[in-house]
Amino acid sequence: MSIENPTAKTSSLPARERLKEFWVDVFVMNTFSYAVAAPLELIVADMSWQAHLKVRLMGLLINSLIGRPYGVWREYVVQRTGMNEASSALKRYWVDSLVFLSFQLPVYVTIMALGGADLAGILKAAGTASLLAGFLGRPYGIYLDFVRSLFGLKPMTASSTPA
Repeated sequence: MSIENPTAKTSSLPARERLKEFWVDVFVMNTFSYAVAAPLELIVADMSWQAHLKVRLMGLLINSLIGRPYGVWREYVVQRTGMNEASSALKRYWVDSLVFLSFQLPVYVTIMALGGADLAGILKAAGTASLLAGFLGRPYGIYLDFVRSLFGLKPMTASSTPA
C-alpha cells in the first residue's frame, strides 16, 4: 500500500490558487477558533476582556501557523477515505471528527505542555478536547468548504471519488 503525497493536488495548482488556499485556510482557522473560544473564555472560564484578548492574540499567531497545514491534512484524509458530497452524513461526520481530533489534539497538548501544565491537567484537558472534537470537527469542515466556495475554490469534498 503506497502513501500518496498529501500536497500532490495542491502543488499542481497555479501559485495564485495555492496562495488563495493558504489565506482561506488561515482565515477559516482563525474565525472558527474565535467563534468557539470567545464564549468559552468569556462566559465559561469567566476571563476578563484583557485576558481573553491576550489569549486570542496568541491563538491568532498559532492558528495562522497551523491553518494551511490543517487544510492540507483534511484534504489528504478526505481523499484517502473517499469522502465526497454524496457520502452519508455519518461518514462525513466521522471523517471530519477524525481529522479535527488527529490534528488539533497533538497541537493542543503541545501548547499545554509548553505552557507549563502538569500531566494530570493535560490529560483532563485532552479528554475534554477529544469529546469536543465530535462536536466541532464536522461544523469546521462545513465552514471550511463553504468559505472555500465563496472564494471560488473547489470544496475539498468535491474533489474525491466515491468510496
